[in-house]
Amino acid sequence: MLKSLFYGLFYDGFMFFPEKIFLGRRRRKLISGLKGRILEVGVGTGVNFRFYNDQVVVTGIEPSETMLSRATEKRKKLKLTNRIDLWHTGCGLPEMQQLVEENTLDAVICTLVLCTIPEPEKAVEHFKKWLKPGGQLVIMEHIRPHTHFFGKILDAANPYWSKFADGCQLNRTTDVMLSKAGFQLQYETHFNMVLPFYEAVYVKPGKTK
Repeated sequence: MLKSLFYGLFYDGFMFFPEKIFLGRRRRKLISGLKGRILEVGVGTGVNFRFYNDQVVVTGIEPSETMLSRATEKRKKLKLTNRIDLWHTGCGLPEMQQLVEENTLDAVICTLVLCTIPEPEKAVEHFKKWLKPGGQLVIMEHIRPHTHFFGKILDAANPYWSKFADGCQLNRTTDVMLSKAGFQLQYETHFNMVLPFYEAVYVKPGKTK
């Protein structure tokens, strides 16, 4: 609990320069053009909120009480209370069945969150179930390096980092996992910001209505 509280309180300060210099413009590119009903998984402190346009209705979930509190404050400050509904839950918990029905979402957004979800493969299966045919899975995640040497370094550092960073895993091969998840790839790119990152948009197969 104390670990989660500490990380939640200091997350925005810790990420200020990476967001300002690198990640903010990428978030804007991925999010600003979305429309319809959106599920944002792991809203954190609400970093993505300022990029939503007025054509979306967002359900945001977050398991950390501290981060959810900060996201709630940010939602109010941005005057988005009528378009962003926030819930203290995680994507694999039973209450999600009441929040999201099958084949109802236009997009699912995961930005720097699949590194912390205990069973990411199961989470992605949920996303596929909840998305409409043609719905988008929008991703921006840090991943395990493809180079053997750097990958081994992060493997060794991961147990210590995950304790500090509220369960964040440095060495998940999220890009590989998503390539096998049954989605159609629409766009992807890899970039580096100390760690390697993966940015992508996937589409649920099937005919749109």
